[in-house]
Amino acid sequence: MTTSTARPATETSVPSVQRRSAAALAVLTACVFVVGTAEWVMVGLLPQLSADCHRPLPAVGSLVTWYALVVTVAGPLATAGMLRLARRRALLVLLGVFVAGNLAAALAGSFNILVAARILTALTHSTAFATAMVIAVGMVPAARRGRAVAVVTAGWNLATVLGAPLGTWIGDHYGWRATFWAIAALAAVVLCGVAAFVRPPAPHEAARPEGEVRSLLQPRVALVLAIIVVAQGGLFTAYTYIAPLLQQVSGFAPSAVTTLLALFGLGAVAGNILGGRLADHTPWAGLCALLVGLAGVLAAFSLTSRIRWTAAVTVLVLGVIAAALIPLLQDRALAAAPTAPTLVTAISASAFNLGVAGGSQLGGHALTSGLTLTDLPWIGALLAGGAVLIAAATVRHHRTSQQ
Repeated sequence: MTTSTARPATETSVPSVQRRSAAALAVLTACVFVVGTAEWVMVGLLPQLSADCHRPLPAVGSLVTWYALVVTVAGPLATAGMLRLARRRALLVLLGVFVAGNLAAALAGSFNILVAARILTALTHSTAFATAMVIAVGMVPAARRGRAVAVVTAGWNLATVLGAPLGTWIGDHYGWRATFWAIAALAAVVLCGVAAFVRPPAPHEAARPEGEVRSLLQPRVALVLAIIVVAQGGLFTAYTYIAPLLQQVSGFAPSAVTTLLALFGLGAVAGNILGGRLADHTPWAGLCALLVGLAGVLAAFSLTSRIRWTAAVTVLVLGVIAAALIPLLQDRALAAAPTAPTLVTAISASAFNLGVAGGSQLGGHALTSGLTLTDLPWIGALLAGGAVLIAAATVRHHRTSQQ
């Protein structure tokens, strides 16, 4: 009698745990989405801010520059400073600061206050991303770690495809302050979701900063970070100028370019799923294959960009590869420093931002030096080839260390 009544409770507990885990992963994905949206949306708001603040566009563009610099330099330092907090509590604190930063931006009475508000928001970027990622990975079996990484990083892809355009639309129709009000409101909802649904299994999650820092002083960590910087640099050497390339070389109208970027986003959604599966089954082989694919697609883009339909296909494939690389690179960063998951994830986020900034700068310098838009994909392909060589060296180092 006792056995028969106990069995249904046991059987129903598994689906219940799975539902709670799915809800928690959804909240963590939403966390990454709102953080990513806060970064990417600023590009679309620059013209409004320039007019409203009575400042030239390059001066207003410093809002983007300062944000990226703070994420790259101060992000890992902020993460190290919060390692002694349990991860769930740290995420709640970070989201609280994030909400405050966006509220300050919405209420900013001067451009300098707006800059300060953006810097405050940027301080939470890497740590919030890293903490959400590590919590998600800790909630699933080791065999499904790559998929958990893919689920959370999907929030980043959605931020570029949905969040930033929607935030720009809100700004166009209701003013740039409304965009920050909307981001603050969404972040407050996510904060409540973390409080209600995120329950990491570990009873005590606080980490020792000294131990995490020591774990980072490994050659394999530096090699993975180098792959991230060089691969992202190659991608963004071309992608930063993809709109003028599609208009001036392919001959697309501006409205069609918007559709093509949405096509890139659709490819990114598929790529994110692909990257998660590769990370779970063949991480290094999958990473090397995607890097080779990135180099090949970028090299081909110099030619395919001259014909409209081949340019469209190339944009779609590029979206798949670019997004598939993200969970694989994050997974390899976590594997390189398994005892320092939060800090290595934050530093890898900085590496991504450094690659974006470096690639954009390199592409701009190439154009001012007299090269053409069709030369940029070739430059990006060479950098992607360099990432392939670093990945091969990393695999060799890994095999040697195991012998």
